[in-house]
Amino acid sequence: MPTASEGPCLVITAKNGYLRYNASWVIGRILRDYESWMDPAVQARLQQMLQQRRQYIRRNTRKGTSVPRPGQTGLCISIYEPSKHKTAGEPSRDLIYWSGLAVAIAQVGVAAIPFATTGDWSILAITICGTMFAFITGSLLQWRAEKWACRRNSPNAYILTRGNGAQHAILILGNEHGLNLEDLAVGGQMMYRSSDILTRLCLTLVSILWIGLLVTAAGVTQSTWYLLAIGGIVIFQNVLVAGWRRNPGALGVHLEFRGVVGEMTTMDALLALEAKYTRAGRSLLPIFFPGELLLEETVKWEALSIEALQEQERAHREAQGKPTDAVPESWIAHAKNFERK
Repeated sequence: MPTASEGPCLVITAKNGYLRYNASWVIGRILRDYESWMDPAVQARLQQMLQQRRQYIRRNTRKGTSVPRPGQTGLCISIYEPSKHKTAGEPSRDLIYWSGLAVAIAQVGVAAIPFATTGDWSILAITICGTMFAFITGSLLQWRAEKWACRRNSPNAYILTRGNGAQHAILILGNEHGLNLEDLAVGGQMMYRSSDILTRLCLTLVSILWIGLLVTAAGVTQSTWYLLAIGGIVIFQNVLVAGWRRNPGALGVHLEFRGVVGEMTTMDALLALEAKYTRAGRSLLPIFFPGELLLEETVKWEALSIEALQEQERAHREAQGKPTDAVPESWIAHAKNFERK
């Protein structure tokens, strides 16, 4: 699989702040297309934040001053949870998925025109063979293993963001139903195995067939405009697919919206996130504020730490003498996957 080339993207493990620079094509596309699939509540909260910023500027300027609407302010953090009803790593079939079949039918239809009008079957044969080779190449199981090369059923929460200065961050809660995005972020460096002998044999055979097909196509002297039209159709479809904004479910990451935290200032947003999801806000603190904090900011974070510690001690006292379901370590959770197969 190609590595991420959709701009900067950071993957942070919420419980400890571990940071990985994304190299996964899947994660890169999720963040690239975020504004097209984010929940309407996130968009509504963002508009409120922008309006608050505009009103704040108006209050601090002379009366009558024209204040344009700001394009960005603070930090808007959306909270999602992996779906419990859909299997992570198995993409849903959207319009773009089925467009490949539609384009293949259209190509065969164009190729059938010279056969129906002049009896020239060479264009039709070349098109059918090329379509078959393309589907065979794309259906190899190796691509699935490379695309989602990570552990499943992760109990950890992860945060996706473009880094300091970004308008959005995405918190994906851990519920033992999602992908391990920390693994996925390394983008193919973590592989369970190299391509097997069947994949290599198939690719070798298909490559030889492709060369033979190209040599055959080069020898066609009649109805060549139909070959050009057929190639133009698939080029147009490739451009459309590459730029189309897609839901993360089409990339094998099924998410359900759980809420949004957004404030006019980034610090207030992180404090609000920390109050709601312990350690999540703190894990983003060194990303957005790498320097020293102000005294009043330090006091607020210490107060949240004390409150979280007290809550943890209270929960520990209540749990004494009661059986608890401990969250398994990530590799133990991975080992449990094999019991379900």
